Amino acid sequence: MIEAFTLKSRGKDMVCLLEYADPSVRGKKVILYKHGFFGNKITPHRIMVAASHRLQQEGYTICRFDCVGAGDSEGDSHYTTIYGEIEDTKVVLHWIEEQLKPEKFMILGYSMGAIVTSVLCGEVPLEGILLWSPCSEPYSNFRHLLGQEIFEEGLRGNDVDFMGDLVPHEFFVGLDAPEIDPLAAIRDFRKPLRLIQGDGDKDVPVYNSGRYEETVPGAIRHVVPGATHGYDKVSWQEELLEYTMRYVKDIMED
Repeated sequence: MIEAFTLKSRGKDMVCLLEYADPSVRGKKVILYKHGFFGNKITPHRIMVAASHRLQQEGYTICRFDCVGAGDSEGDSHYTTIYGEIEDTKVVLHWIEEQLKPEKFMILGYSMGAIVTSVLCGEVPLEGILLWSPCSEPYSNFRHLLGQEIFEEGLRGNDVDFMGDLVPHEFFVGLDAPEIDPLAAIRDFRKPLRLIQGDGDKDVPVYNSGRYEETVPGAIRHVVPGATHGYDKVSWQEELLEYTMRYVKDIMED
């Protein structure tokens, strides 16, 4: 079953989906998906849709949403900043906590979504966190991803074109600020942390998930051989989904 609704953040409507197999399990064991940089609630190759379908069959309720300026939500690319997406995600976290009152609750964050997830890991009670291909250092990660020339143009206060997306100058403000340092934010997290990443990831190199593994005691990481940042082969997607199911059960089951 799918419920579509909107929540207000930064004065704009965010499009959200709540998915579950049966009304009897609605809102009991909830997984919030946080998309990545210029991403959306679907993710490349509809991976998150496929993950949601499988997870629903195991009794989980999935919440997927588009941040302001992303996907189907209101706003344009000038709303795409880490700080803004932290604000948007807070809105959804508290809606889930207050309206659904879940028995168990976790976040699945992808790429830049890992930064947001880490910063907010203490915002509401969580059973644990699963991160796909996580960014660990905003400043250096985006300097690498965008390239030095584009990155420096953004630092000078200009909007830049990156593969057809307009990255706003607002995105570059405070990228090295301590308040959005994900490793510092998640260092004292004492619930399960699970990580999945491909060692063929050129956008966010695989050492990033390794840094999370080193930072959080008891963290467990699975590396998908050869997989790119977008998991651009069906076999890589299948391995991602297999370990996602395994890790969600690790986190959410008694």
